[in-house]
Amino acid sequence: MRNNKNNTQVIRQTLAASAIALALGGAVPAFAADGNSLIRGSIVSGQGNDLSDVELIFTHKAKGLTFSVRTNAQGEYILRNLPVGQYRVSISKDGFETVLEEQVQVSIGQSVLLDAQLNRIGASDIERIAVSGTAIRRVDMASSTAGVTYTDEEIKAMPVNTGFESIALLAPGTAEPGGSEFKDASSFGGSSSAENGYYFNGLNVTSIRTGLGSIRLPWEAISQTQVKTGGVSPEFGGALGGIVNAVSKSGDNDFKLGVEMRYDPDSLRSQHDALYQQNGVVGYYTNTQQSTETYKEFQVWASGALIEDSLFFYGLLAPYRENETWARQTVYNDRAREEDRWFTKLDWFINQDHSVGFSAMNNKRTWETTSFAYDWETNVVGEQRGVAAPGEDGGKVYSLNYNGYINDFFSVSAVVGRVSENVENVVASTDPGVWDERDGFVTVSSHTASGITEEEFIRDQFKLDFTWDLELHSVSFGIDYSKITVDYYEGQNGLGEAQGWWTILTASEDDISGAPQGTDYIERRVRTREVGNKSDSTSLALYVNDSWQATDNLVLNLGVRYSEFDNSTSTGEAFVDMTGQIAPRLQAIYDLHGDGSAKIFATYGRYFQPVSANMNVTLGSSSIEWFEYFALDQVDANGVPVLDPDGAPSRGAQLRERYWRQRGITEPGLIASSSLKPMYSDEFTLGYQQEVFGDMALGIRAIYRDLGRSVEDTDVGPVLAKKLAELGIEDNVGQSSYYVLNNPGEAITMSYDFDGDGQVDEITLSADELALQQAKRKYLALELTLEGNVTDRFRINSSYTWSHSYGNTEGLVKTDNNQADPGWTTSYDYADLMDNGYGDLPNDHRHAIKFSGAYELTDELTLGMVARAISGRPTNYLSLHPRNVDSCKTGSPWDACVSRDYGHVSHYDEHGNPAPRGSIDNLPWLTSFDLSMAYNTDISGHDLMLKATVYNLLNNDAALDITETRTRNSSVEGQELELNPDYGLVTRRQEERFVSLLARFTF
Repeated sequence: MRNNKNNTQVIRQTLAASAIALALGGAVPAFAADGNSLIRGSIVSGQGNDLSDVELIFTHKAKGLTFSVRTNAQGEYILRNLPVGQYRVSISKDGFETVLEEQVQVSIGQSVLLDAQLNRIGASDIERIAVSGTAIRRVDMASSTAGVTYTDEEIKAMPVNTGFESIALLAPGTAEPGGSEFKDASSFGGSSSAENGYYFNGLNVTSIRTGLGSIRLPWEAISQTQVKTGGVSPEFGGALGGIVNAVSKSGDNDFKLGVEMRYDPDSLRSQHDALYQQNGVVGYYTNTQQSTETYKEFQVWASGALIEDSLFFYGLLAPYRENETWARQTVYNDRAREEDRWFTKLDWFINQDHSVGFSAMNNKRTWETTSFAYDWETNVVGEQRGVAAPGEDGGKVYSLNYNGYINDFFSVSAVVGRVSENVENVVASTDPGVWDERDGFVTVSSHTASGITEEEFIRDQFKLDFTWDLELHSVSFGIDYSKITVDYYEGQNGLGEAQGWWTILTASEDDISGAPQGTDYIERRVRTREVGNKSDSTSLALYVNDSWQATDNLVLNLGVRYSEFDNSTSTGEAFVDMTGQIAPRLQAIYDLHGDGSAKIFATYGRYFQPVSANMNVTLGSSSIEWFEYFALDQVDANGVPVLDPDGAPSRGAQLRERYWRQRGITEPGLIASSSLKPMYSDEFTLGYQQEVFGDMALGIRAIYRDLGRSVEDTDVGPVLAKKLAELGIEDNVGQSSYYVLNNPGEAITMSYDFDGDGQVDEITLSADELALQQAKRKYLALELTLEGNVTDRFRINSSYTWSHSYGNTEGLVKTDNNQADPGWTTSYDYADLMDNGYGDLPNDHRHAIKFSGAYELTDELTLGMVARAISGRPTNYLSLHPRNVDSCKTGSPWDACVSRDYGHVSHYDEHGNPAPRGSIDNLPWLTSFDLSMAYNTDISGHDLMLKATVYNLLNNDAALDITETRTRNSSVEGQELELNPDYGLVTRRQEERFVSLLARFTF
């Protein structure tokens, strides 16, 4: 490792600034370290000569731990794997004055770049070219990974709610999710919400099944959080979007005890007005007439040393209680939810070179929901429906960490752990769900739950990292392994012949139900999915990165990540087996002036996305799905079917035989193409960053992302039927749909005994025969950032981002229909679904302005603020695909136009004209202003903090989602379609204004 040789100038300049700041009563702050807790720098004499064999001793101010390192012949040093926190640094060499730096903050984030200048003892004034001391550079010349880093203290000074996503949204290039079912997971750089990675103490804590956000964590226990939005190093993989990386608190030599109470009263929550459909019925998701929410949390923690300077502990108990009521159209719900979350951590620093840590966490959450009959018109709550229904989710986390130095130049770190997630719901009554979708969306039943699920996902993982520091190179390499096991069951509510999802619809032309066009009918849908514990998903990755000081001013980070992964069915057979994934990660950083004050950088990276564990459930399970269709029978005065005693709608004759979509076949050759290749995206960035105003950094970054390949599921049934007929093979499987995992735009190879003659049939559908568009998603952006200390009391982080996200696929999830089903969305189910699907994507927010910061009004009062103004996403016209047009044209492989069975989901207007994706309009701007005031004081030597936070101070209610279905089936004879009167109806808004009150006392 070698820093540039012009450090004398930057040291002199910064030391002069330090002297001025100290004269004014201020201090020069230290900057953050990266995820490896790395600190580096160079030491020179007063004349600017390199000083070798200088000893630097880093003492952790809270733990008392000491770490030492000596400079090499070039006057340079590097020290890794330091625990985060405040350090006192002593820099000494025989014959030179010793320099002390009292405030060096080692954080998860960018490298700490600590340079120093030593003067000889007794040097004359002529020899004292500069003041002895240290300089901490704000611009990191060793890395060009983009993002933001926040300490726990910084977050507590601002109005930032708990959760990774609240922190992620502070970073440039991130946006709120497009669907209400996306668990608030953010979109990074145009990627879908299910394409990010989340890490805690080195352990992957991404939601196991869906990848949508992280598991629930003990937020009080988090010390620092880093959000990586681009230029991610090869240590991280399995994500196309971004990385959120956090580290927990730990004990130190001083015993500490703290308590915190949080109260979010419903009386200080401003509910938005209820919204109604055109038919006068209240919206299913926008009925706020009975909405209440109260949140209470009590946290207590303790930490200290079991053995001074060596063995430390930290423990947190954080129970909370949440009471929520809400009504839809026919049911009122009252839910009491509680969680007794706890976290504990032990750290043993065996000596200066070796340490081990153990952590454990429980985030099991339970609830009980009581449901009542409800009349939305009178807003009256009726009698209780069934019994109070319990439910639970969450799980446990265990991890073991090791950090060590083999010698002064070779270090190692390792983590092994397990993350588990469990979900179970119990229904309060056996009534199935019944809905009327002929005119708006009306709930006919008073069901308490339409489905039943039991699931357990376990991720076992191991990561081993090495670093070898040489004169001009710092080489890191490692291995990353994980295994996910799946145990899952899903079914519909209802007993016997009442089981299913029941919907009243109006038939279109040649409707799948067999009903004449314009006739009303009843659809019954039954789907069961079962996965035993033989189903798993494994991934293995190897990586290497060489950080090379190519010249005095140029650093090259040359990395590559190799990965492979597989997914298996409920019988344990692999249906996905991908190897040979080579992902280069390259960075070039140029010190523009040679003094560490400004840099130009460029990056290129390839990122692979594993097949979601969700596909083990949706595709690899013993999934059985069928439909039945009935004529209407007994109806009420409004023409709505009355409900039988078992809760199902009264129905007449069955209109056709049972329609089988899937029959539970898990043969790998039938559900995934043997030529399947992995999903990946390429990223290019070019940027500039420099120090400004003494203690701030100004940056500009251009980003281009390109989805190179996607993995989708496609029902190849219509094309396969033609191919089998051409080959003279009779299809005796007995199901209508063949959902196959494939790469759109490429051939599909299947193998199965279709005719039942005992011989496996090898079938290849060429790219031309499939006529599927290649998946495309591009993201182009320009980011401007300004962050740092405006004054000693005022720190800000601000950004403006112009971006454009366009293509024909959002990614693993789909905002159009709020489908949080990674890898199993309706995209590419049929080629006709993709017609006119190229355009501005749901995560296209052309403009985003963000500002966050904290201002110390006095020594006791701190004002915090977070403001955002983000342009709305594009909107669509969705209608029934017209016949004999585009992919449905006679002679096309998809001329059966099966997408019509999905309803009004294609990109056409009410006249059958193309309506390209995202071309209709944009939702309004989302503007949000959060404000907090914290009062800090000392009571008998102990710290008290009182804080009030108002989220969405102005109570804005910008639309986040609307009904985009432009048409509906017409009941008028000879007229297939009519305008949907509810087109544009708002279905989701930004959260209403609410207040959070917090009291915190530490002993």
